[in-house]
Amino acid sequence: MFQLVVATKRNSTKIKRKSLPDFEKIEESPGFRNLLKKKKAFLIPSTLLFLGLYILFPIIISYSDVLNASFIGDISWSWIYALGLFIMTWTLVTVYMKKSAEFDRMANETLKEFNYEEEDNQ
Repeated sequence: MFQLVVATKRNSTKIKRKSLPDFEKIEESPGFRNLLKKKKAFLIPSTLLFLGLYILFPIIISYSDVLNASFIGDISWSWIYALGLFIMTWTLVTVYMKKSAEFDRMANETLKEFNYEEEDNQ
């Protein structure tokens, strides 16, 4: 028996790629420098606050009796401090989410200055 083999030719489409922006020029632009300045101004203090308070908790409860005092009934100040750490964490997350939207907007504006939009790159 004979087999019939059919060869088809697929249309090969060329993918058009836009050239990438000059990232060195973007890095030197005032918009990008302003973005980095604002991010540092937010991230460094918030990270120091977060880590400082978290590291301070085990140090205080290990080397002093300050937080062992009663707050209300059997609830000591160490429980209040720990609850405060959770509240601080959720607050920092919420603030960061709002600030990150601003940072994203600034980054997109900087990229648009150099004729680069994210939709074009996908």
